[in-house]
Amino acid sequence: MVKRNRMDVDAFFSEVDQTQEVYNLRERIKTLEEKLDQTINREQELVSEIDQLRLRPINEYESQQLQDQIETLREHLKENKGTIQYPVNKITPNLNQPRKTFTEEVEAMALSLQREGQLDPVILFEDGMLFDGECRYRAAQILGWGNLEAVFTSKLEDAKTLRRRAYLTSLHRRGLNALDKAETLVAIACDEIPELPPEEVPRIINRVLTRLKRRKQSLGQKLHLQLQEQQQIALAQLELEIVEAQVIALFLELQEHPASLNRNIFPSLNLSLDLKNAVREQALGCAQALILNRISAKELGISEKSALKLRGQGIQKVITENLSTTATQQWVVQQKTRYFKTSILPIQDKKIKRILTIAHDIDLSNTNISVEQRQELKQVLETLLQQLQE
Repeated sequence: MVKRNRMDVDAFFSEVDQTQEVYNLRERIKTLEEKLDQTINREQELVSEIDQLRLRPINEYESQQLQDQIETLREHLKENKGTIQYPVNKITPNLNQPRKTFTEEVEAMALSLQREGQLDPVILFEDGMLFDGECRYRAAQILGWGNLEAVFTSKLEDAKTLRRRAYLTSLHRRGLNALDKAETLVAIACDEIPELPPEEVPRIINRVLTRLKRRKQSLGQKLHLQLQEQQQIALAQLELEIVEAQVIALFLELQEHPASLNRNIFPSLNLSLDLKNAVREQALGCAQALILNRISAKELGISEKSALKLRGQGIQKVITENLSTTATQQWVVQQKTRYFKTSILPIQDKKIKRILTIAHDIDLSNTNISVEQRQELKQVLETLLQQLQE
């Protein structure tokens, strides 16, 4: 009979204790992982819900719902990830942010930060790029703050998608001025069609509309509000070139009618640099800026420096007196009338000087003049004398 070895009870129970400890530890880790997964899933849920609202037109109620979701995401991130004091100089603006004009909002935010401090943290992606809080970031720069309270979320989208979604967010939440809107739409078009030069985008729209008008065809007033399938059917009937169809289809998908863009939005791309700066930094209206843009050196026959100075006077007048488009138009007409009057005189003086020069150079002493020619010359001179006396 084989003799059984005696069990080492201490060793046995020691092993059991270690196994139990490992088991408990694993269970704890599993529980923490499940909780973390729930936290991440909730964060992704919120981000997804926000994106869904951003991807389509929204009414006033849905706009408030979007704001509420962003606040919910902010609170979720604060609770589960905490906030940190993040250096302002390390925050990266979203280059795909369509809005470039924040003057009034930033001034109000700077005043609020001074009086009440930062009430809500900015939301940043993990690389420090802004997801929400542009005005707080800009106001902090103006105030010279070193840090801003921040929470972080994951960046899930590529740059092209971010630009498109940022555009739709700004469009439905607050709207964009014509200049910001035009530049963003051109950028989105170039994202979708990489080989397309930016300057070609508005040209394509204008070219297509001109051709359709000549053919007595139309895109239809509400094509941008129809389903994508209906839009594609309508475009297929117009016999457009490939790139033309791509650009038109893209803008229709973004719920923008090409005719409205051509008439009201894309002309702002032709504004002079000083007027673009005034729109963004001095809250000059785009409609007024387009009227002031008619004051050009070429049109008035003056130097670029003089035209720039005159536009500057117009900018200040429009802003300080809050001129309407009609009043701005009247002011521009007055300036053109004044400059045209002063520019006519030098032309007349040059003409008279040329006539005098010719007259002084005439030598009739060695010229054989017939009686008829003499009489005709006399009549011309008498007519000139009579005009001078009037």
